[in-house]
Amino acid sequence: MIILSLIVLGVIVGSLINIFADDLPRRLTPRFPPRCLNCDSSLHPLRRIAILGVLTNHIKCLTCESSLKLRSLVVEIVSPLMLLYLYQRFDLTLRFGLLALLLECFLLIAVIDLEHRLILYVTIIPSAVIAIVYGLLGAGYDLSKILIGGAVGFGAVYVIYFFGWVFGAVTARIRGEELSEVPFGGGDVNLAGVIGLAVGWSGILLALFIAVMSGGVSAALYLTVSLIRRRYNLFTPIPYGPFFILGAVILLLFADEIRARSGVSR
Repeated sequence: MIILSLIVLGVIVGSLINIFADDLPRRLTPRFPPRCLNCDSSLHPLRRIAILGVLTNHIKCLTCESSLKLRSLVVEIVSPLMLLYLYQRFDLTLRFGLLALLLECFLLIAVIDLEHRLILYVTIIPSAVIAIVYGLLGAGYDLSKILIGGAVGFGAVYVIYFFGWVFGAVTARIRGEELSEVPFGGGDVNLAGVIGLAVGWSGILLALFIAVMSGGVSAALYLTVSLIRRRYNLFTPIPYGPFFILGAVILLLFADEIRARSGVSR
């Protein structure tokens, strides 16, 4: 019964994340019931939850016949799977509840960043609050460790952001045209601060290392494929938010195992 409840809850939360991911980047208050992004008409009740839409063959808008976004279905699958995994790891504990809230927030941030290359304050601020509460009550960190972690995360990525801005300014001057993209944006800086709040000062550098390495490998693979397809562009923008979140998730879920293997204390 608990597992079924978590699946249903995860699907519902996933459908809410889809609504937020559709409306927030357009500076809209999330609309209930959700509306079609193409024609703005209210969606059929069975299409408001992507899984139900697929199971009942309600995958197209009744007005404009635009199809259901694959992302909507993926989010509604990933969300309950996260809850089930956290339940298997931590049972129905306070740590489970706080981690579930934090990871669902991270899922929303990742979706928006992948689709729009935006990390919005309206998603960052609640995530920061949950990260602090998790650090205090879920992970048992001292407040000083949490705040230092946030400061280190924010500061480290801000340095990268600053030098990226300088590089962009110099490159734009040499090329005689403005560059619209930098390696990291202000949203990435804020997200790194939130991650630091969640993992503390002892984990933030490793989380950032994982993020930068995984992002670098992915960027290299992407550019290699682009080169093979003759669509190479050195300044192709790549959203780094999901990679920061990957580093955070690894630390949040496996910090105890990592500390045990490395001999590092909390």
